[in-house]
Amino acid sequence: MIQIAKVRPSGIRTAWEVLGDGSLAHRDAILTIQFSTQLWEAASVGSVWSVEGKIERRSYKVRGFTVNDELLTVERARHVRPSGALLARWIAKNIDGLGDVIARRLMRAHPDIDAVVRSGDVQALMAVSGVNERRAKALIEKWPPEGLYGVLNWLQESGLPLGLADRLARVYGESALGRLKDDPFLLAAFGVSFAKILDLINVLEIELPRERLLAAIAEHVASSICARTGSTVVSDDELLKGVERVAADIDIVTDGLIEAALNNGVLIRTERGYQGLGAAIQEHAVARFLNRSAARPSGAGAMLAAWERDLTDELIESALRAFEATLPFAMTAEQRAAVKGTVKSPVGVISGGAGTGKTTILLAILAVYDQIAQGMVKFQVALSGRAAQRMAESTGRPATTIAKLLSDHRGENRPDFPEHALLVVDEASMVDLLTAYRLVGILPYATRILLVGDVGQLPPIGAGLVLHAVMRGNLPVFELSQVKRQGQDSGIHRLATAVRTNTYDHGLLNSVSGDCQYDPDCSPETIIRIWEESGCEEGCILLTPTRKGPLGVNALNTLIQSHRDAAERRPELHYSDDLRGWIPWVTGRGARLRLGDQVMVTANDYDADMRNGDLGTIVDVYPKARGGVLGVLELNGRLVEITARLLEALDLGYAMTIHKSQGSQWPACVLLLPGYVPHMLDQTLLYTAITRPAERLRVHGDRSLIMRALSRGPVAAQRNTNLESLLSRA
Repeated sequence: MIQIAKVRPSGIRTAWEVLGDGSLAHRDAILTIQFSTQLWEAASVGSVWSVEGKIERRSYKVRGFTVNDELLTVERARHVRPSGALLARWIAKNIDGLGDVIARRLMRAHPDIDAVVRSGDVQALMAVSGVNERRAKALIEKWPPEGLYGVLNWLQESGLPLGLADRLARVYGESALGRLKDDPFLLAAFGVSFAKILDLINVLEIELPRERLLAAIAEHVASSICARTGSTVVSDDELLKGVERVAADIDIVTDGLIEAALNNGVLIRTERGYQGLGAAIQEHAVARFLNRSAARPSGAGAMLAAWERDLTDELIESALRAFEATLPFAMTAEQRAAVKGTVKSPVGVISGGAGTGKTTILLAILAVYDQIAQGMVKFQVALSGRAAQRMAESTGRPATTIAKLLSDHRGENRPDFPEHALLVVDEASMVDLLTAYRLVGILPYATRILLVGDVGQLPPIGAGLVLHAVMRGNLPVFELSQVKRQGQDSGIHRLATAVRTNTYDHGLLNSVSGDCQYDPDCSPETIIRIWEESGCEEGCILLTPTRKGPLGVNALNTLIQSHRDAAERRPELHYSDDLRGWIPWVTGRGARLRLGDQVMVTANDYDADMRNGDLGTIVDVYPKARGGVLGVLELNGRLVEITARLLEALDLGYAMTIHKSQGSQWPACVLLLPGYVPHMLDQTLLYTAITRPAERLRVHGDRSLIMRALSRGPVAAQRNTNLESLLSRA
């Protein structure tokens, strides 16, 4: 029997051997445990296991010292519920501030500690010296649910990831195991595949009602189609064709399948087909909020909204003229109409292609609000960190990511969103349904909302088409057509317009003004030369539709870093490994990160306000760790300490996929068109790439991909959703 003492970055665990009385066995070598990856999430610090396997004695040098250990490669393992001294060590290892001494005090004061914690008796826990309210609540929050251990063993016997156990036990409590045995399809909501659940039913010989099996098939087919297409609704034809394929594989008659799905509540009928319960709840919530907000009477919903009752066209016109007096140019009639219309409406949309002056209009709207609604709080948000940073730079006002806004106002002890405020959402075409649902969940009724975006760009990565649906509903929409970012003679503008309107010809790739140029040459020497001529990482980004192959993100990042390495020797980020000491960090894609490298964040960290796709630069690399800090990263205009945790979310960022570039802008962009991925480009992806540069665009590779992309059209238009119908009913 063992108890996990520490988890190394390699996945190896160090452990104590536990004797029958709960005491620790003395060993003359460190005991290390190699679990299968399936058990990694469950084999956390403090957990107790009964294990069997072969032991290999090893000896090696670390920092000049000889280290001996015994590596046990686990062949069979069973999770054991900790008690007594084992439970005290679990508390000490898992609850911040509760060390060994306090943990033992808790055990002595409360022999029935399990019952005390489960009852949520904070006062009883605080009666123990060293336990304050925060620590008591942390202990209650992290305490293993009652049903955990039975679920753990059942999952292990079933060959399922043990990391599911905690989530299942917290959702279903003590009834978790019984619920799973009665209906294994509950596992689908926790990410277990349909095929795996079917195998489980067969192996365990679980008898299910035919109607439940039919409902599960319908739910699986609908969710699979939506996951693949980004839709939230599945048409009758799609559903039935998908069902036929699945039914043929498992040999079941599907008569009455749709009725079974509706009766079991896994699908809901809509005007355009069938929808899963989760998507239906989200779309109804978003539509209900937007419809109610748009129809809100002036001054209703909050005392601070009283200014709306005195709002007149003359008042808006006066404030707008005052703003125009600060501009070196006159606003167009189209721009002025957009400003007036969105200020008059509690909910408004500004849409337009790249460079159509959306930023100027936003500046005007904010300035008008400053005059007519003094004291009203204004929030600016975007999906990505770079987009939020660009928004802040353009308007001179604070902006943040949607994730950070949600983190600031959701959860216990977080302040409520102001009862009356203006929320501006930039790059709104990127916002998926789930994000919109979470956003409206924190917004009070009297919130004024302004969506700014371009439906010609990429759809959200997640499901849904929020901006597209809003634009086709009954909400006030102001579409801009006049390009301001580049002149009308700009080659970038002409190419972008041709791609957006599907009037492209190859002659547009080389402009008279020279801001747009094409060269089929994709040799490494040419790519490096163009990158340097375009300003290197400070002024240029390499864009490609793929991560793989010679023109993919991985190869391009390696190419640029190798070129920089040839010019100078740069220190690289290291970290402290328990066994090997101070060693270089290697990313999941095999890259090392060096001083001056441009890097990309590859995972969301809402607490740190970092989002997948953000770009930064390594500005300091420490020769030794300083309090767990390994270096410094400049990210979105701020300095961030590089810790071991952050290292795991960094990779090289000289090149990125076009998907990751949306919402960002650079002086120059180099667009690579690999001939080996003709299926990866569509009209919106191509348009997004072309509109990222403000000054220069260089296109290299197979130009035939452009015609292929245009022939595919905007894939986003093929998404099937119900939000538009819900908005149109208002």
